This record gives sequence, structure tokens and C-alpha cells, in this order.
Amino acid sequence: MSLTELIDKDAIQHVYIRYCEIVDAKDFDRMDEVFQEDCVGDYTQALGPGVISPNRASLIASMHANLGPDSSCGATHHNVLNFRIAVDGDRAAAKVHYYAVHRGRGRWDGALYSMWGQYADDLVRTPAGWRVARRVYTVALTEGPSEVVAGP
Repeated sequence: MSLTELIDKDAIQHVYIRYCEIVDAKDFDRMDEVFQEDCVGDYTQALGPGVISPNRASLIASMHANLGPDSSCGATHHNVLNFRIAVDGDRAAAKVHYYAVHRGRGRWDGALYSMWGQYADDLVRTPAGWRVARRVYTVALTEGPSEVVAGP
């Protein structure tokens, strides 16, 4: 493995770490640091047939609705691990496991909803650094009431 490939893999890992930090800070409008403007998110496995986010703006809107101040979701804690990254020039493919805990509020005050799953992403190198161009989001396990992250 070359030094360049190691540097790229480290930079890509930091995209995922930044994603967790942005989500947990509920600073969703900073997702331009993670996703390309025309990114596509496939949430079909987790949320049902045809649930596709066609761009970054729709992804950010969904985050505001499901995790933001007007939602049933309070504090969150997202973790990423088991990075499997293959770099090919200015493109990369990554599979990364996640674990996320969400504390309910309002009607769901005190409830915890936990999720374990995987991000399967295609990334591209941009002038601003690596960005996710396509995400396939899957959930392997959950515990607790999913209504905590189901919007208001």
C-alpha cells in the first residue's frame, strides 16, 4: 500500500468522523463537508421501498425533520467503525459500520432508540476533499421505539 493510498484512506475515515460530529451537534447544514451536492442516498432497506434522497438538500431536510429541534429526537451519539475502503485514483468505495443512539423527547422523553448498520458509499475526490457521491444505508439491528427518529 502506497503512502498516498494511506493518506487518502485516513482522509476518507475523517469524512465519516465529521459526519458523526455534525449529526450529533445537529448542525445539519454543514453536510456539504460530507456529501456532494448531487449525492444520492438509498434508504430503501431501512425505510421502505423507493425511499431515495436525490440530493444533499433533501438529505439535510430529512435530518432537520427527523433529528432537529422540532422532532421527537433529542441528543444523539453516532459512532463509526470497521472501515473497509478501496481507493482508485479520485474515486473510492467504502463500507463502514455505524452504531447510533437517539434519546427521545416530548412524547418519547427518556426513550432510547439504538441502531446498528452499514454505510456503503461511493466517494469522489473534490477540490474541498473527499465527499460521498452515493450512499446505500442499511440497518442490521434496532432496539427501542423507532418513533424517536420519525419526525414530530
